[in-house]
Amino acid sequence: MKRSLAVLPAVALAAALGLVGCSSDAVPQDCTPEGSASKSVTIKGKAGSDLELTSKTPVKAEALERSVLTEGDGDQLQDGDRAEVTFTVFNGKNGKLLSSEEATLENNPEVSAAWVVDSLKCSAVGDRVVSVAPATDIFGPDGAETSGFEDLTSSDSLVLVFDVKSILPAAEPALDRAEGTEQPAPKGFPTVKLAEDGAPTITIPKDAKAPTKLEIATLIEGDGAVVKPGDNVTVHYTGVIWRTGETFDSSWDRGAPVDFATTGVIGGFQKALEGQKVGSQIISVVPAEDGGYGAAGLEGKGFQKDDVMVFVLDILAIK
Repeated sequence: MKRSLAVLPAVALAAALGLVGCSSDAVPQDCTPEGSASKSVTIKGKAGSDLELTSKTPVKAEALERSVLTEGDGDQLQDGDRAEVTFTVFNGKNGKLLSSEEATLENNPEVSAAWVVDSLKCSAVGDRVVSVAPATDIFGPDGAETSGFEDLTSSDSLVLVFDVKSILPAAEPALDRAEGTEQPAPKGFPTVKLAEDGAPTITIPKDAKAPTKLEIATLIEGDGAVVKPGDNVTVHYTGVIWRTGETFDSSWDRGAPVDFATTGVIGGFQKALEGQKVGSQIISVVPAEDGGYGAAGLEGKGFQKDDVMVFVLDILAIK
């Protein structure tokens, strides 16, 4: 699945998260083996930002390795389960904490990255699982340097810690498009026209000056569950650049929505989603320095440093 430009490191790590469990009553799955790197890892603290990588650095692996640091006594994860986890990431080069977030992960290999499945299959509630993986396994051959994680390079490894907290009921099926009550956009906002399948075309107001502050409006108000901070959501989106009106990223064009945690995306995405209902369509106008990538981040992605991004997001499900 192609990564969204709106996805920050945490979502590049969490957007495709899913679990493949193995049952004690079934034939055991081919669990990912331990390696010298994963066995060397020691972690101090409670799940979340209090964690500290206390083992000697650098920690480096040529391929993903997995170890269980703490064995839980809860149920094992089954196909179709959703699990609540705390997901923490360290740079194996220097032990620096890069990211920590609460996430709801779906046991669905069709939307899960291989490194996630390899890390969490055969896990149980209460487990603390650690994987050590090359950064290129997570971000691709050239993505580490532009991931947004300070000092991370393609030659580094990441230490990934998964604290499995609970198993949740199966999620409701995702919508195909936003559904609900249409709302007029505020004056001065870009206009949005929908195709028959719901795909938006965004038109920037002629001769209008791009805003310097994040601006968000609801175009369709859904009636589903409310998105909470940290929820893993399914979203269809299109993004255009205000200056040119050109589309630079669209899940509609790729033919499939994306899944990610709200805490793992740029602020212009997160603030547009949290507090909204499933079925809603939101427009978010995102300046570089208010909910966006910042000037350096934009230039690194090939845009002008003061470009403003405009996103239209359909909230299709909470995973």
